[in-house]
Amino acid sequence: MTQKLYEKDSYCKSFSAKVINCTEKDGFYYVELDQTAFFPEGGGQAPDQGFLEKTEVLDVQIEDGVILHKVRESFTTGTEVVGKIDWELRFSRMQSHAGEHIVSGVVHSLFGYDNAGFHMGEATMTVDFSGPLSKEDILQVELEANKAIYRNVRIYATYPSKEDLSKINYRSKIDPRDDMRLINIEGVDCCACCAPHPSYTGEIGLVKIVDFMPHRGGTRVTIVAGINAFKDYSFIHDSNKQLMGMLSASRDNVVVAVERQMTLVGYIKAENQKLSQELALCKLKPVMVNGSAYNIFQGLTYDDLRCCANSLTDTGVETCVLFSEKEVGQYIYVVSGLGDRVDSIVKALNSGLNGKGGGRNGYAQGRVSDTSEEFIVKFIEELL
Repeated sequence: MTQKLYEKDSYCKSFSAKVINCTEKDGFYYVELDQTAFFPEGGGQAPDQGFLEKTEVLDVQIEDGVILHKVRESFTTGTEVVGKIDWELRFSRMQSHAGEHIVSGVVHSLFGYDNAGFHMGEATMTVDFSGPLSKEDILQVELEANKAIYRNVRIYATYPSKEDLSKINYRSKIDPRDDMRLINIEGVDCCACCAPHPSYTGEIGLVKIVDFMPHRGGTRVTIVAGINAFKDYSFIHDSNKQLMGMLSASRDNVVVAVERQMTLVGYIKAENQKLSQELALCKLKPVMVNGSAYNIFQGLTYDDLRCCANSLTDTGVETCVLFSEKEVGQYIYVVSGLGDRVDSIVKALNSGLNGKGGGRNGYAQGRVSDTSEEFIVKFIEELL
């Protein structure tokens, strides 16, 4: 059994240890030490990174109490080695994990929901709660979680006996056992957990819920905490500063300025569509074949073609087939008219012109490829 220094001292950044065993597999070496500060993957948290001597630790896993450090170089059994963890990464994960405990504890306290799933990424965390949460609920949870951080209460681990566990109210799906490790956050949460945590909530700094959504009858919440919350705020701040410059807007007026620009863009798009359709109608010179019509354009949109199709059917044309070349050999099409007739034409276009498309209620659209205007003219005249 490897002695777990990270459980006794979360702030242990370097340590000395004796190599108990070193085995080779698939070109990598797996080193067992008598003690380690490297946290192995577990509890939704990725393993620590760092070095054994000058060799990078690529992965850390625990198997039957034995912690294995994956490296690229061999170590001699019985020798003393120095391990150094990536402290900046470790501390950010400590902040994040403790932040998740606080949020989960607050949700459980306010609403009685359980933490049904947890994943910690390098920047964000997702937590699945067993019940629904509204926007107002999320705001309340976020506020109470940060109040717990501001109070700077103690975070500490206990190892109660299996008998004592029955007397303790804690959050966990783990069956009681004698080596259970509980993380206690005074007045906020008590939960079984194997990961290292800071000693006080104030070290977390900030918790922010950046997103939430319904998930399997409950709620999936996305959280940032600690240094990751600071980085997230910095990114949003810098983005807002850029928007302020682009829109000539004050800090508190960016949303109003964006709404104003979106209204203007909407008006311009509507005017552009109107002019585009008027131009399309000016270009419309349909070729009549047995009471049906076809036309081939250049650079029109589906909306333009639809406008022209409506114009033709309004004049009594039973069926119209309109094409527009978007790129060399690539055409979009619109078919309008009686339902059964439209269906048969679309099937023929897709089959004979390497096309894809469909529709209903007497209207269809799609695209054909690897063809030419001359071939389309010949094909459509024979079809109609």
